[in-house]
This record gives sequence, C-alpha cells and structure tokens, in this order.
Amino acid sequence: MKYWGEYKIRLAKTILGQQKAIQNLSYYRNQLFYYIVLYTLVFSPIAIVPGIFASYQTGFINLAILNALTFLILLVLAFIKPIKIETRKLILVSFLFIISWTLLFELKLEGPGLMYLFTVTIVTCLIHSGKVAYLLILINSIILSLIGLNIEFQWLSLAISEGQSITTWFGVVVNLIFLSIIIVACFEVIFKKLEKIIIQQRQLNEIVNQDNQKMLDAQKVLKEKNEELNQFAHTIAHDLKEPLRSMQAFAHLTISKYKESIPEKGQEFLTHIQTSSERMALLLDSLLNYAQIGKGKQMSAFSVKELVKELERDLSQLIEENEAKVIYNGLPEIVGYEIEFKQLLQNLIANAIKFKKDEEDIEVKIEANEKDQHWEFLVADNGIGIDPKYKEKIFTIFHRLHKDKFPGTGLGLANCKKIVEIHGGKIWVDSEPEVGSTFIFTISKNLENSVKNE
Repeated sequence: MKYWGEYKIRLAKTILGQQKAIQNLSYYRNQLFYYIVLYTLVFSPIAIVPGIFASYQTGFINLAILNALTFLILLVLAFIKPIKIETRKLILVSFLFIISWTLLFELKLEGPGLMYLFTVTIVTCLIHSGKVAYLLILINSIILSLIGLNIEFQWLSLAISEGQSITTWFGVVVNLIFLSIIIVACFEVIFKKLEKIIIQQRQLNEIVNQDNQKMLDAQKVLKEKNEELNQFAHTIAHDLKEPLRSMQAFAHLTISKYKESIPEKGQEFLTHIQTSSERMALLLDSLLNYAQIGKGKQMSAFSVKELVKELERDLSQLIEENEAKVIYNGLPEIVGYEIEFKQLLQNLIANAIKFKKDEEDIEVKIEANEKDQHWEFLVADNGIGIDPKYKEKIFTIFHRLHKDKFPGTGLGLANCKKIVEIHGGKIWVDSEPEVGSTFIFTISKNLENSVKNE
C-alpha cells in the first residue's frame, strides 16, 4: 500500500501538476485521464507481455512492436515531464487510433479493430469533449465507408477487403457508428448538466465566501469597537475619579469646618453633594470593573461546587441577615475563567437575596444540566420576580427596575451577561412577578477551541 500511494502521488504530480480547485468540467476530464493512465499502466503488462510473446511466436512482428510501443507510451504519459495534460491526452487518443487501424489493416482483426475504434471514441468523449469525439466519429465513418466501397469495387488490394461482404461490413459499421453517436450524445448531455451544476456551485461558493468575509470583517470591526468602548469607559471612569474625590473632600471639609456658619438649607445641599458624589464614585468603580471583565483572563479547570461554598463564606453576613438558604447539588467541574465565573454566581446570588419578598424567607437554588456542547446552569429564587416586559432590558448597562426601593448601580446583570459571553454562552431569565425568577445561562464545553480561534 505504501508503494501504491507513492505511485499515485507521483503520477498525480506529473499528469495533473498543481491543479486548481474545481472550476469547470475540465477538472473532472483531467481526473478521468489521470485514472485511465494510472490503472492502465499497472494492469497493461497482464496483456502486453503475453501479447508480445505470442506475436513473436506466430510471426506477427508488427503486433509485437505495437505492444512494446504501447507500454512505452504509457510510461511517457505517466512519468515524463514537462508535457501539458492536453498534449498527453492527444498522445493517448492518437496511439489508440493507430492501434485500431493497425489491427484492421495489418492483421485483418476487424472485430478487435472496430472495438478499439469504438473505445477511442468513448475515451475521447470522456477526456476531451463531444466536439472532438464527433470529429473522430466522422473520420472513422469516412474511412470505414471507403473500405466498404473498396470491398465492393476492389480499387485497392487490402488484406481487410479479402473475403468480406459489403452487406455484412456496412451492417457492422453502421451499427458501430450509430452506437458511438448515441453514447457520445448521452455523455454530452450528462457533462453539460454537470458543468451547469459546477458553475452554480462555484457561484454559490463565491457568494458564501463573500458573505463569510463580510461577517469576519464585521466581527473584526465589532471587536475593535468593543475594545475602544471598553478603553473609553476605563479612561473616563479613571479620569473622573480624581475630581470626584476633590468634590467629596471639599464638601466634607466645608460641612465639618463651617457647619455653624452655614444655614441649615446650605448644609442640606452640601450633604446632598457628598451623597451624590459617593454614589457617583460607586458607579465609576462599577464601570471600571465592567470594562475590566475579560482582560487578562486565565482559563482553568475548577469545581463549581467549591466556588459556591466559597461564596457562602464570602456572603455569610448577607445570608444570615436575610435568613436566606442557598441550595445546590451535583454541580460539576468545568473549564473556564474561575474569577469571572465566581463573580457571575456572586451577582446572581446577591441579587436573589436583595430582591426577596418581605414576608417570606428567600431560597436560592443552583442547578446544572449537561448538554452535548455546553453546560446549562440555573439560579432560581422565590423573590419578587420580574415583569416579562423587562426580561431583556435588565441585562443592559445601568438599567435598574427598583431605583427607589433597592440600592445598586445597574451594572450587576450587565456584568453577568458579559461574563457569560466570554464563556461562549447566553443568559436569559424566566420569571413571574411575586413568584420568583430563574436565571439560566450556558457555558461552552469547547471554550479552549473558542479561545484559540479568537
């Protein structure tokens, strides 16, 4: 098998060269020619060697020479460089044509000779074109008709004309020509339809490639814009923090130093400035954290169960104050970004506890389901729930549903969405007001491949 593979590769390089991808019917015609030479060269000694020996023993020296030349021509077609493939095809067809007429004229073997002529026609149609095959049929028809007339009128003394009947001759020849025309016509119909399909496929591939390139370009632009946006958010948040600190400091200093001389209304204004600046500082910190999500992330294998245990310790005060229960079981080990994933679960658990009903203890259930291509996680609670019309808006940056009742920055769920997306997943919520919410998100199992492709 090793030598057979090397033989095929060498012939392909010699005959086909650096053939381009499928463009038209010529590709398949060239492939057919390659396989004809490939298998004919291998199996031809089975016929040629005995043929040479038999021809020599019976005195048919011409046939022995023809057999030897056949093998030599096949070697030339298979291994000699550089010869264009169309020239190789012409050599093959011409030599088959010579063999046919040698059998007819020299050896009076009209049966094999006529079959060779028929074979030459079919091979020509396969590796060249219908036009060339029809031309060959016309040439054969003229020569065979002249031989038939010579049988009747004996213009020339030809070995093939001896003992022949014109009726039998033309009966055989006409059927052979008719059969050749029918087969070539059928092949042409098939090839034309095949070429039409090839052209349509190429056009479709071009359209798909163009669309894919547009998509890749759009993804590249989107990635660049997201990076610019994150950098802009980071810069703005960082640059605003310094004047904000000054505002807080001067408001605090003014209140503490000039409290007696400032009217009550003025003190109220200063306190409002101080409170607002503190909230602004919190928003800027949250915005900085949002911009930093995914930066310098490190992927590793970790246990989700152990992460939840850590979060129970980290959030122990919040859990105890609200008499909350965190229930989980069967959580898997996954590959992802551990720090970011922990932040994701922390946000969802903290939100579930924060948005609890006044008269009912809060329960947070965490589950995981394994799918073919991803993990599906569910974080469910029995809190106040979410109006269905806000199911998508809650994941947008700075969006808050209960501004007056619950504190926050409006970035918690936006952070969750961004963390899930860097894990190749999606996040959504199923909720019913006054019943509870279930946040569902997926984590890709092929995250390593996704990272390599970025």
